[in-house]
Amino acid sequence: MGQSVKASKTGLAIANQARQRRGWTKTSTARWWQDAHTSRATLRRFWRGERIQQDAFIAICHTVGLTNWQEIAELSSADTANPPGALIDWGEAPDIEQFYGRQPEQQQLQTWLPTAKLINIYGLGGTGKTTLALALAEQLQTEFEQVIWRSSSTSLETLLAELLETPTETVEQGVKQLLKTMQRRRLIILDDVEDHLDFLYRISRSRHRSCLLVIGRRPLPTQFQTLNRSQQLSLSGLSPDAAVELLRACSCRGQISQLKTLARIYGHNPLALKLVASTIKTVFNGQIASFLEQETVVLPDAFRLLFQQQFKALEPLEKTLLFWLTIWQEPISLCRLQTHLLSPNPAKIMTALSVLVQRSLVTQHFLLDQPSFGLQSMVMTFLIDELAAAIVQEILKAKSQSIQHFQLLRTHCLVRPGTDDILGDRVLTALQQNYQDQISQPLSESINKWLQQAKSESSSTVGYLIFNLTILAKGFAAVN
Repeated sequence: MGQSVKASKTGLAIANQARQRRGWTKTSTARWWQDAHTSRATLRRFWRGERIQQDAFIAICHTVGLTNWQEIAELSSADTANPPGALIDWGEAPDIEQFYGRQPEQQQLQTWLPTAKLINIYGLGGTGKTTLALALAEQLQTEFEQVIWRSSSTSLETLLAELLETPTETVEQGVKQLLKTMQRRRLIILDDVEDHLDFLYRISRSRHRSCLLVIGRRPLPTQFQTLNRSQQLSLSGLSPDAAVELLRACSCRGQISQLKTLARIYGHNPLALKLVASTIKTVFNGQIASFLEQETVVLPDAFRLLFQQQFKALEPLEKTLLFWLTIWQEPISLCRLQTHLLSPNPAKIMTALSVLVQRSLVTQHFLLDQPSFGLQSMVMTFLIDELAAAIVQEILKAKSQSIQHFQLLRTHCLVRPGTDDILGDRVLTALQQNYQDQISQPLSESINKWLQQAKSESSSTVGYLIFNLTILAKGFAAVN
C-alpha cells in the first residue's frame, strides 16, 4: 500500500492562504480536485486533517501552488488512533451516535468479518444500520490495511473515482483497477447500493482478500445469496431493554411498563423513538403516561416519506396484501388471509409476503401454530391514510364518470369480513375525514346510483363493491 499522510494545523493554515489568493473555495471549486486528478471527497478529507494517499496529498498542494508539500504535511509518526501503515478513510461517514444494545448483532458480524467477502446489513430506515457498521469498523479497523467508507448513491464513475482516489477513462478500467487494490486486506463500506447491483455482484464474485460491507433498506437480490463467503444481516428494532435505555437518555419519564409500551408501538426503531421522544419532551414535559393517554400514533415526517418511497416501489400484489392487513388491523393467519383474496395464488402470495417481511413492512407471528402476519403501528398508520386517500380518489372519479373506476372497492373489503361493527373503524374514520377535507357534497344519491349499476354486473367482476357501497351508505350517513 502507498504511504499516507495528513496535513498539520500549520500546513492547513498555509493551504488556506494559498487557496484564498486564487479565489478558490475549500471544496466547491471543481478545478482543484480535477487538476489534482483526485476526488472531491479526498479534498474534503485533506481539509479535515485526515490521512490520504501521499500522491494525492502532493497533487492537491501542487495544484494550489504549494510546491513544498513537506511544509504542509505532518511528517511525524502516524496518529495513535490508526495502526502503523494503515489508511482510515471515513469519507462522508457520519459521526457515530450513542450506541444502544446490538451486542448479538455485533458478535455475529465479528464472526463473519475475518472470512467474508460480502456482508449485507439491511432493514427499515432508522434501525441503526449505519451506526452499527461504524461501530464495527472502528472496533476491527486494525485487522485491515485500509478502511474506506463511501456512499454509492453517486454515479458508478464517481464511486470508482472516489474508491481509487483517481478518475479512470472507463468504468471497465476502473473495476479492474479496484480489483487489483482489493488483493490487499481492505474493508470497503458502501452505504446505499441499490443503483449499482451489477457492479457489486461482479466485485463480490471475484477473487480478492477484501470485504465489502454494504448497507441498504432491502436485502440484496437472491443471486447474491449464492455467492461464496456472502452473509446477510436483517436489522430490526432494538431489544426492549435497549429501547428503554434510549428513551430514558432522551429525557422520557415513566414506569418501565410505559416505556416498553411506547417502544413496542414504534417497533423499537431507534430513530422513531428519538423523534417521538422529542415530541413527548416538548408537549408533555417528558411524561410518557400523558402521551399514551392520547391513544394515537404520531408518524414522523421522515418515516412518512420513507414509507411512501417504499410503497411506490412495491408490486401490485404486495400492495394488495398490505391493504388487507391494514383492514384487519391485527395479525391474521396466512390461511385466513388467502380466503379473502379474489385471485389467490399460493406461490405468488408467499413470495410477496416474504418480500414484505424482508423489507420490515410486515411482521411475522405464529397464532395457534399457524403462520400469521401483521403490521407495525407506524406502518399501519401510514397505510390507513394511504388506503383512505386512494378510495376517496376512486369515489371522486366515479362521481364524474362511472363505477368502472372502482378498483380497491372491488378487491378489498372496507371492514373485516364477518363483522358488522363499523363504528370507530379506523379505515372508515380516515376515509370520512379525507372525503370531508376534499369535498362536502353528500354521497347518498351517488351511492344509490352506484349500487344499481353494480347489481347489474356479474358476480365475477363486482367483487366486494356492493358490500362496500352498502357500508359507505351507513358510514357516511353523518356526512350526508
